[in-house]
Amino acid sequence: MKSTTQRERLLPLISIVCGAALALLAGCSSGGSGSGATPQGATPTPTPTPAPAATTDTTPTGKVTEGVSNTVAATGNAVSQIGQQIKDANLPVVPDATQNATGDVVMNAGQTVTTLGVGVREGLGKIGAVDNPLGVTVGSTGNVVTQAGQTVVSAGDLVKSVGSGQLAPLAPVTEPVGGAVQTVGGAVKQVGAQLGDALSTGAVAQLTGTTSKAIVPLTTQLTGATQTVGGATGLGAPANNLLVTVGNTVASGGGMLTNANQPVVSPLGGVVTEAGKTVAAAGVLLNPNGGTGGNPLGGLLNNLPLANVAGATGGAVGGSGSGASPVNGLLAPVTGLVGTVTGGLTQAAGGSGSAQSPVSGVTSLLGGLAQH
Repeated sequence: MKSTTQRERLLPLISIVCGAALALLAGCSSGGSGSGATPQGATPTPTPTPAPAATTDTTPTGKVTEGVSNTVAATGNAVSQIGQQIKDANLPVVPDATQNATGDVVMNAGQTVTTLGVGVREGLGKIGAVDNPLGVTVGSTGNVVTQAGQTVVSAGDLVKSVGSGQLAPLAPVTEPVGGAVQTVGGAVKQVGAQLGDALSTGAVAQLTGTTSKAIVPLTTQLTGATQTVGGATGLGAPANNLLVTVGNTVASGGGMLTNANQPVVSPLGGVVTEAGKTVAAAGVLLNPNGGTGGNPLGGLLNNLPLANVAGATGGAVGGSGSGASPVNGLLAPVTGLVGTVTGGLTQAAGGSGSAQSPVSGVTSLLGGLAQH
């Protein structure tokens, strides 16, 4: 009886203790330091997904500028490739040191041009996508000067190399002159490094930043005006389609030059390709909708005195019985490019590009020249 009474007295106390313990656990969990488990029946709160950062695109003017700068960079690359070809050529009369030094001069000169194109592309070529496009381009001038200094250093190497081999008696003259040229080149490189820092910081950076803030809206307004005029006059879409057609045709011709695997000629293929892309991109300045359709000015082009110009190129390239001629083989990259360009223009004008094309005589002339 006594034990029963004690158990009855302890039950309320146990209940109070258990309740207090549960309350303490619940408070810890809700405070964020507990298990964080979601009670049964409750809907978990989803973790919010951060919205992706808005990305800005280059303006139409920036895209055209980018195309121009790519063409400049491709020109530099072509020059550098020609320099490499000079180094790899078999020139038994020229001393090896002179041949290598000449190739280095040409390669470094090409790299200087490439550096210039890249600086314009990464700056003014990205108007609307970078904060200070003018500052990026201006700041890259230091790299151009540095690379130009390296070209001068290579020129000093070339002067020194002249006094080697059979011309070794000239070494007492070429050595000091070449050394002086190298010294000048090294000084130019140092100036380039300092110039890059000066143009990228301080007052110059503030000036270019302020100017860039004015350039972006100005170019946007000008582009909007030209697009409005193009739409109002009805010339925007036709002009854009014509530029796209011609540009793509020229770009494909550049690919043909690249694939020709001919010294000097093949490196120029990249230049032609980038130039064609730039022409195609220029259409957006007149027509905001872009488009790659046919050329609505075909009737006008068909009435131009273009007769006997295009179809014959196919004869020169396709082979009119003189495929084995070495002259024909040498002219193949050029006649192929002409055929591609004129064929594209014929299609843009609404022609069939066949032998009955309104441009069909010049290639016969080219074929005849290649045969003889």
